[in-house]
Amino acid sequence: MIERQVSCTVVNGLVAAPSGLVEADIGIADGKIAALAAGGTLDAGERVIDAAGMLVLPAVVDMHVHFNDPGFPDREDFAHGTAAAAAGGVGTVVDMPLSGAPAVTSVESLELKKRAAAERAVVDYALWGGLVDDNVAELQAMRERGAIAFKAFTCFAGSDFPYARPDVLFRGLAEAEKHDLLVGVHCEDEALTSSLERAARSAGRTGVRDFLGAHAPVTELLAVDMVLEMARSTGARVHICHATLPEVIDRVSRARREARVTVETCPHYLIFSEDDLERLGGVLKCTPPVRTRETVEALWDCVRSGSVDVISSDHSPSTVAQKNPASGSFWDMWGGAQGVQTMLPALFTHGVRRRGLSVEMLVRLVSENPARLMGLYPRKGVIRIGSDADLTILDPSARWTLAPEMLLHKNKHSPYMGMEFEGRVTATLVRGAVVFDGRGITADPGSGRLLRGSF
Repeated sequence: MIERQVSCTVVNGLVAAPSGLVEADIGIADGKIAALAAGGTLDAGERVIDAAGMLVLPAVVDMHVHFNDPGFPDREDFAHGTAAAAAGGVGTVVDMPLSGAPAVTSVESLELKKRAAAERAVVDYALWGGLVDDNVAELQAMRERGAIAFKAFTCFAGSDFPYARPDVLFRGLAEAEKHDLLVGVHCEDEALTSSLERAARSAGRTGVRDFLGAHAPVTELLAVDMVLEMARSTGARVHICHATLPEVIDRVSRARREARVTVETCPHYLIFSEDDLERLGGVLKCTPPVRTRETVEALWDCVRSGSVDVISSDHSPSTVAQKNPASGSFWDMWGGAQGVQTMLPALFTHGVRRRGLSVEMLVRLVSENPARLMGLYPRKGVIRIGSDADLTILDPSARWTLAPEMLLHKNKHSPYMGMEFEGRVTATLVRGAVVFDGRGITADPGSGRLLRGSF
């Protein structure tokens, strides 16, 4: 079916359409998908992109990134962060409200974030606001000015982003329910984690295993139980961020009968284990931390069963120095793993190739479902007539090894460094424009657009 005259065609690819993988050509007009047709049946437009031997996927919607902009350009900014996203097949990012300066906890700070993104982003973007202790009265005004969802912590998140104490979180969720706002929550129990950390520090224990002990599975499960009970009580839409445990996924699955809850995990929790953390050190440090190898495989079982809604990168940048403090203490190493550029190839390698995850399921996890949660579907996250022509062209046969010079984010460290991948992004299109051509960024800073979502 052709709705209008196409200006660009993507031909000869295996397309991840809503009906499944099909050999099809895609016609693009005015930044939208204007035609889907059997291979060889579309008239060529002004431009032809030959995707022979390639998978053509809806561009990834990474709903969990920290680009630290404005405020900390030594760590990251929208120019470098969105360039890395484009190189990883990501066409839309949703930037978190913390790790920048100021944190996005008011209309005023939201406007500063919007300005930074408008000047520098090369892919489309949306913005999280913060639910902190105590800005409940600000939530609806921030939503009206463009915040697409709200992030809260049940534990310490930095002096500039006060975590929401239980009473504030409960009131925030009640307010969110009134306006149908989505609230994503970082779930770790503050009382227990801080107590365990204080005890370890006072005893002079500063290693990887001491950190893991302070962030033991019980700390995540306690917080998840509290948040799910609040979701039941308030009726709010609640998203459990970066789950590391199959027990968390099981709890969310049971809670769906009585609450509007979803859950996400991240590639690093599906690939790396505690042993890798000891081997790699600070470059893999994050909270919640990576878990045991047995937990990794059990988490993959949850992914394959369809119990996980979303996989996001939780790209959390830092300088090399912040990952290697002079004290040598693991406590002092910056927490956060960089991964927006490597998410798609990592999941294709470890999920599709090594564990039999279907391409269709991968697309649901990284494109369709996050677009739905963020209120961006069907504009984003799907290849169908009328949707934005956001496409990722992936060479499924390519084998390659990550090297520092390949990374487009600002600081060239990654827990994936030296890892061999199967599947490589050869092009990323946003609204029909090629923003990454397999060699570098071809879009101008500021070409990305703010997305507001619709619910």
